[in-house]
This record gives sequence, C-alpha cells and structure tokens, in this order.
Amino acid sequence: MGYALFAQRKLVLTGQINYVSLQQTQRANEQYILATSSLSLQQQLTSIQTNQALQLSKYYQDLANIGKNPETGEVDDLEDEEFKKQRDSINDVIKQKENEFEAELADINHKIYLVGIKEKAIEMQVKNLDTKLSALQKQLEAVEEAEGSAIDRATPKFNGVG
Repeated sequence: MGYALFAQRKLVLTGQINYVSLQQTQRANEQYILATSSLSLQQQLTSIQTNQALQLSKYYQDLANIGKNPETGEVDDLEDEEFKKQRDSINDVIKQKENEFEAELADINHKIYLVGIKEKAIEMQVKNLDTKLSALQKQLEAVEEAEGSAIDRATPKFNGVG
C-alpha cells in the first residue's frame, strides 16, 4: 500500500471516528434531557400524590364531623335524612376527587413509561456507537502499524544501523 493510500485511509478513519464521537455526544445530551424530564415527572407525581392526600384527608375529616357542632364538638341531633344527605354529598366529592387524581396519576405514569422507553433506546444506540468507535479505533491502529511496517521495510538498512 502506498503512503498516499495510508494517509487517505487514516484520514477516512479519523473522520469516521470524529463523526461517531459527535453522535455519542448528541446521545449523551439526549440522555441528560430525558433524565431531567424523568426527574420532573417524578416530582409532579409526588406533588399530585401529596395534594391528593391533603385534599382527601380534609374530606374524610368533614365526613367524620357530620353532625358535630364545630364549637363544642358535641354531636347535634340530625335527622337520618339530613345526615345521609351530607354524607352522600361528601362521598360524591371524594369519589370525584379520587377519579380526577387517578386520571392525573395515570397520565404522569404513562409519560414516565414513554421516557423510560426512549432512555432504553438511546442506551442501545450508545452501546452500538461504543462498539463502532472501538472497531474504528482498532482499524486506525492497524493502518498505522501497517504504515510503520511499510516505512521500516522501505528504509534501507546500513551495516550496524537499524
């Protein structure tokens, strides 16, 4: 192989190595963005769960206090019909809130799932790029070694030198 071919092959391999390295950097940026997105979604999930617990505890407290005098804590005499009406009203609100929270949680969990799928896909791409980069680097080393050997063979040997 002539020296120009060695130089050309090294140039091509170096370009390919640089391109793969650039792709790795892009995938690393994508991984960072997805990790940030995942963290944000986890925080939203926690916030929704906390909000749900606070709101529902208020409604359960209201349910427990049906018929109690707010000032004395004593149970007032409510007729069964009025008690049932208040109880059913609060239970309806609780069911509505639970359904709303369930829908919010399902939406956030779905988004978290989609981010996870994207993260796995990028992780596979990174592994493939690592393999490709390693192969290109080995090829470059082989070309450089072959070039060194060709130079050694082409250099005249003098008595006692080389």
